[in-house]
Amino acid sequence: MFDFSALPPHLERSLSASLQNTFTTPTIICSQDQIAANLHTLLQQFEFPGSNVYFPVKVNHTPEVITCLNQLGTNFEIASLGELSILETLKIPGQRIIFSNPVKISSHIQAAYLYGIRDFAFDTETELEKIAVNAPQSSVFARLSISNLGAEWALNDKFGIPQTEVVRLMKKAIDLNLNPNGIAFHVGWNNKNPETYSNAIAIVSELFEELNRNDIHLKFLNIGGGFPAHNCDSYALLEAIAHKIKPQLNAIQKQYDIRIIAEPGSFLLANAATMVCRVVDVIQRENKRWIFLDSGIFQGFQWVMSHISYAIIYPYHIPNETSFQQYIITGPTCDSHDVFAENVRLPDSIKSGDFMLVYPAGAYISSAQHYNGFDYPETFLV
Repeated sequence: MFDFSALPPHLERSLSASLQNTFTTPTIICSQDQIAANLHTLLQQFEFPGSNVYFPVKVNHTPEVITCLNQLGTNFEIASLGELSILETLKIPGQRIIFSNPVKISSHIQAAYLYGIRDFAFDTETELEKIAVNAPQSSVFARLSISNLGAEWALNDKFGIPQTEVVRLMKKAIDLNLNPNGIAFHVGWNNKNPETYSNAIAIVSELFEELNRNDIHLKFLNIGGGFPAHNCDSYALLEAIAHKIKPQLNAIQKQYDIRIIAEPGSFLLANAATMVCRVVDVIQRENKRWIFLDSGIFQGFQWVMSHISYAIIYPYHIPNETSFQQYIITGPTCDSHDVFAENVRLPDSIKSGDFMLVYPAGAYISSAQHYNGFDYPETFLV
C-alpha cells in the first residue's frame, strides 16, 4: 500500500514501521538510524572522530535527538541560555559545549561560564570585553568573515571579522586576559560550492601563518556547518567538498598542530525526518485545485516564506493508469499565504484522510517554535 522509496533507507524503514500503528497527525517521524548513518558518512569523509563534531542545538533541540547524538559521541554548540538549559537538563557537561553565537547577551555568557563552558566565539572588540567581564580567563575563537558564494542562505553580512582585523583582535583578547585558541568560519546554509570552502581555508592558512609570526598559537580550526543537505544529493556533494578541502585541512593540521572541528546540523538531521500529516479536504475553486492539510507552514515551516522549498510526497503505490492533477498544497490556518507549494502534480484520486508527507523535516522544523533557544515574549495587560 505505502511507497516510501523517495526517502533515504533508514527513514523509509522507520516510517514503514510507524505507519503500522495508529497515531495522531501531524507528527514528525525521525529515524535515529538515519542520524547515525549520516554521522558515520561525515566522519568517514573528513577522517576525524565524533568528538570533533559540535552539533548546533538550533537545528533540532528535541531531547530525544540530543540524547541520540550524545550517545553517538558528538559535542554541542549553543547560541543562547535557552539552548544551554536544554543541554543542562540532559546533563551534557560544559566542557563538551562551545558558545558560537558571535554576539551574545551578557547574562547568557555569565550563565554559560558558571556552567563550565570555556570556549566563546567573538567577532568584535565589544564582544571580547563582554566575555572578559562575564567569563574571565576563558578561551575565545574568532568568527572570520568569508564569502558565502553558493549558499542558499548567506550569513556573512551579519557576522564575521575581516581578515585584516583578526590579529589585532586576538592581541586585544590577550590584553583582556583571554586565551585565543581558534578560528571559525561559516559558508552559509546549504552551500553546494566546494570552491567557497576551499577559498575560506586558504584565507585561514594565511591567518595562521600571520598569527604564528605574532607568537599567537591556536588550537583549532572550526569549519562550521553549511554542508548541503536540503533537496539535494547530500552524500555526493559532501564527498566533493571533502575531496576538495581535505588536503588543505591536512596541511594546516600538520603545520600548526591544530584540531579540525565542525558544526554540521542539516547534514546530520535534515533527511532523517519527515512530517506525516493528513488531507483535511480537496477543494476546487474556479480553475485551481487545493489540498488542505492538517498542518501548515506556521507549524515549523515558516522558512517557506524565505523561499525555501519542501517536497510534498503522496506516500502510496500509484497504479500506472492513474491520472494526475495540479494542486496547491495549503495548511489549515486562515491565512492565504499558508501555502507549502503550488503546481504540485499528484493523483486526482486524493481524498480526505489520506496521508501526506512534507520532507525533509529533521532540521529547523521542531526547533522553530523556540528558535535558537529564544522564547516568544510574554504579554502583560496593563
